[in-house]
Amino acid sequence: MLRRKHILLLLEWYDYRIHRGVAQIARENGWQLNCPKSFTHNEGILNNWQGDGCIALLQCTQTLEYFRTHKIPLVDLGLGDHNLSIPRVVTDNEAIGRLAAEHFRDHGYKEVFALTADGIKMYEERLQSFINHMEADGGKVTVFDSAGRTESKVIQELQDLAQAQGRKMEELSVGFFAFQDTAAAEMISICLKNNLRVPENIAVLGVDNDDLVNQGLSVGLSSVDSDQEGLGLTAARTLQKLLDSNSSKSSDSILRHPPSGVVSRLSTDCYAVANPLVANALHWIKNNFYHGIQATDVAEAMGVTQQGLQKAFANCYSKSPGQEIRHQRTHAVAHLLQTTEANLDEIAKNCGYYSVNSLINSFRAEHGTTPGNYRKRLKLASNA
Repeated sequence: MLRRKHILLLLEWYDYRIHRGVAQIARENGWQLNCPKSFTHNEGILNNWQGDGCIALLQCTQTLEYFRTHKIPLVDLGLGDHNLSIPRVVTDNEAIGRLAAEHFRDHGYKEVFALTADGIKMYEERLQSFINHMEADGGKVTVFDSAGRTESKVIQELQDLAQAQGRKMEELSVGFFAFQDTAAAEMISICLKNNLRVPENIAVLGVDNDDLVNQGLSVGLSSVDSDQEGLGLTAARTLQKLLDSNSSKSSDSILRHPPSGVVSRLSTDCYAVANPLVANALHWIKNNFYHGIQATDVAEAMGVTQQGLQKAFANCYSKSPGQEIRHQRTHAVAHLLQTTEANLDEIAKNCGYYSVNSLINSFRAEHGTTPGNYRKRLKLASNA
């Protein structure tokens, strides 16, 4: 009878989603999984520990070095900033920043503010990626110092921002990108307590799609889903490969786990466009694209000519009505390809396409690849 593997999951910041992902692989492979929730460095846990492997989300390099020197297979989830030769499975923070910038761009926001990332590397990566992609699209990101941040300080900074735009506070229309959901939730609370409307004055976007955070908010929080459960799954599969190879040989490989997309809720359900006609049309497209609508249907719903609608879009928005319809459809297709096993015929019907060929051509024009190849790439990444 094979001896059961004893695996340690060390999370300096406990996340039940990572735990759940690792636990799934533990069940599949018969591991005995231990995840102490009050872990502080290595006190009382690593003393005389004789397990078989570890998955760690830690800043303490000394603890990571313990596993390496004792030749215990280890997968690092990348919280610490070190140069140790350890296999890493990390959140793709560059992709998170890109998705956040695209979300604001698609809602017409050119001006967004954010907070400094508290010196934490993965938050700094998210913020820098966000800034790079916003500026590449002609946007502007104002970064406020998070050190010693108080409610009164945030409000003063927003007043300064409004004054720089020649506006009153209640006339603001800007975005706020938070490097994690808890910071986004704090901003929503500050806004509501100071009579700032979310999303009309401040459109708030977080990261992680933490359902516990969102359940406690009166305004649903839009968030980039970093897929922490998938991160745990991928890390555990990586560790199992090390166990199967009977090797504790060091490796400096880095596997970046992609986010699953932006989950849109009320906190960003607004378009930062000056023309009310365009804002209303954008909302109508978002709510009706799956009915197989065309640009002529949008114009009819808005009570204007198609030429008038096209002109209004050209004056204040980055896409034409037809392009926006295609964008909404292909975005929905990408989400279904990633989160379901539905075939293309089912997806076409759910997303407003009259044929699979029409879906494929539209998706290729928007994403530069076919739906089939897109799904294969996602599966290869998740099984790596």
